[in-house]
Amino acid sequence: MIRAVAAVLAGLVAAFAVITLVEAVGHTLFPPPAGLDPMTPEGMSAIVAQMSPAALLFVLLAYLCGAMAGGAVAARVVRGDRLVEAMIVGTMLTVGAALNVMTIPHPMWMSAGSVAIQLPAAWLGARLVMRRPA
Repeated sequence: MIRAVAAVLAGLVAAFAVITLVEAVGHTLFPPPAGLDPMTPEGMSAIVAQMSPAALLFVLLAYLCGAMAGGAVAARVVRGDRLVEAMIVGTMLTVGAALNVMTIPHPMWMSAGSVAIQLPAAWLGARLVMRRPA
């Protein structure tokens, strides 16, 4: 039980670290408009409204990579052929993405993609690191 909780926590930490890293790269490639405060919902809404489709795709890439990393780390920590912990990580990321798109207006394709990508990516990340029978 302790290992399962540790796996989920480690997976979430890994997911958020990777998302932050990939989004930081995205911000260097697609800098946000000057003069808007990303710390307020209004400022973030204005930033999202001005983002190019390529910048929004980069955010989806960050979510994909983060969910895969989170699922992989959870599967590694739990040691075995269990997907439960990775799916918990993916579910928590899905809930976070849903709350994000409900709080900040996004284009419909971005909203759907950010919610839909989390669970499959966490599953894939876990499957890539799980032990295969000999």
